[in-house]
Amino acid sequence: MSIKYSVNQLRNPQDPDGVRKFYARAQVRETITLRKLAKEIAYASSLTPGDVMNVLTELSSHVADHLADGDMVDMGDFGKLQYQVESEGADTEEAFKYTNITKVNLQFKPGIAFREQEKTLKYEKVLPKKVIAEAAKGEVTEPEEP
Repeated sequence: MSIKYSVNQLRNPQDPDGVRKFYARAQVRETITLRKLAKEIAYASSLTPGDVMNVLTELSSHVADHLADGDMVDMGDFGKLQYQVESEGADTEEAFKYTNITKVNLQFKPGIAFREQEKTLKYEKVLPKKVIAEAAKGEVTEPEEP
């Protein structure tokens, strides 16, 4: 197992005219569906895929409800989930209205299962998806290393 990444040349948003640098960008190998997870969990347990699917479906529904109520959801070794908000500033507390809130972000605080795994991760460099798609069309060849 390894984290796939590609290297992309990007500009600094704070300095659009500055020198572009190369940065790693994670590349998704495959999207794993809830149904596939349910089958994998069922295979490793005494439950049926349908039983696991029902539990996972209910779990996501209840987690969403608790998050919408402003709760933090602690899922043990998996980690914690909670909403964070971004807002525009107001001159006074009285002037601040809920409409000042501009964005809601779901924050994930990894639990021990992820923190331990992070210590042993391996990385594999792959071509950017754009390059692969262009090569499939016969438009370009593999980019040279800088």
